[in-house]
Amino acid sequence: MSAFSKEGTPTSLPPAGPVEKPAKSSKARVVALILITAFICAVIGGAVASFTVPYMFGVNPIDLLRGGYPSGLERAAPPSLEQPPVSIEPELEDADPAVAVARKVQPSVVNIRIEKVVPGFFEMQRVRGVGSGVVYGSDGYIITNHHVVEDADEIWVTLGGEPDVKGRVIGRDPETDIAVVKVDRTVLPEAELGSAKDLQVGELVVAIGSPYGFEHTVTTGVVSALHRNVTAQGSQGEMITFTDLIQTDAAINPGSSGGALCNAKGQIIGINTLIYSETGGYQGIGFAIPIDLAKDVVDELIKTGRVSHPYIGVLGQTVDRDIAREYKLSVDEGALIVRVVEGTPAFEAGVREGDIVVAFDGESIKSMDEFIAAIRSKKVGDRIKLTYVHEGKRVSVELTLAEKPRLLR
Repeated sequence: MSAFSKEGTPTSLPPAGPVEKPAKSSKARVVALILITAFICAVIGGAVASFTVPYMFGVNPIDLLRGGYPSGLERAAPPSLEQPPVSIEPELEDADPAVAVARKVQPSVVNIRIEKVVPGFFEMQRVRGVGSGVVYGSDGYIITNHHVVEDADEIWVTLGGEPDVKGRVIGRDPETDIAVVKVDRTVLPEAELGSAKDLQVGELVVAIGSPYGFEHTVTTGVVSALHRNVTAQGSQGEMITFTDLIQTDAAINPGSSGGALCNAKGQIIGINTLIYSETGGYQGIGFAIPIDLAKDVVDELIKTGRVSHPYIGVLGQTVDRDIAREYKLSVDEGALIVRVVEGTPAFEAGVREGDIVVAFDGESIKSMDEFIAAIRSKKVGDRIKLTYVHEGKRVSVELTLAEKPRLLR
């Protein structure tokens, strides 16, 4: 057992007998020994702390001693005055543009239900159909397709959060498949119209409509192609060529007709109209009418209830290499005229059956669809230059486009 003396040095308990007093020189040596020991302990403690403390904070002590920055850390860059300020995006600027487009456009897209009476096996039957529409202006006008409301006896429009409203047809145009429906409502959520003129293949688009009656369905895709000409069968069995359509792979199904095709800004750039399908459902090829054309037709329908179309007075078919080889034609592309109506601009200009149209206003014509599209790009009364091949010789004539008779629409 041991104890500490007043001087703080370890010592033993005194024996039972008298104790001799230590010399002064011995006391000095003890003090010196204590100081040396304290210095050595301080040096060792400092060295140990220099290595153990950095390790406690995940720092390499060697790097620190070398004067470098701790491993894993970098010098903070001074603030740059050229860095752009941080901005807070508005609510519609979501990470996914489809979400923003849906929020903006859905209130302007309506569901349209129609009822009409058709002949049955034994008696007249009432059938129902469904389509979509886009609010045009805030005073009750709605854009939809001609084939959605054709021959409808009753039209009902579903507006968001309101009971169905009865609608009536203001006008419809079979050649563009555009119709205008009016409801007795005001202050409707008007859609923002864009333009299809600057669209690019591959651009994001969003389709909104009521496929199979499922209201406000949103699908996304891209612009697959532009300026498509598509010939489809009308309700009366007639063949109608639709020109300058937007092709998209955004899912469009029965009931989507008349709905909106939008760009990433939430602007309407097309009215959905057709699908190409072998099953009757979505197969990745849908078509929309450019909003620029739709707007012109709608404005004319609202103003006059009808639309005038330029007319040349011919029927024809596309010339390709197979047809040219079979009939020994002098050209292997163009629009072969198979009928010319007497008294029409084409007849008066000398165009006859068997002629092949190869140019329109200086632009080459490679198919009947292109010829139809070229005519429709003009207006009634426009003067145009037509180039065709007659008995192997190229002939150029000028003619004035007439208005297409209503019985032919």
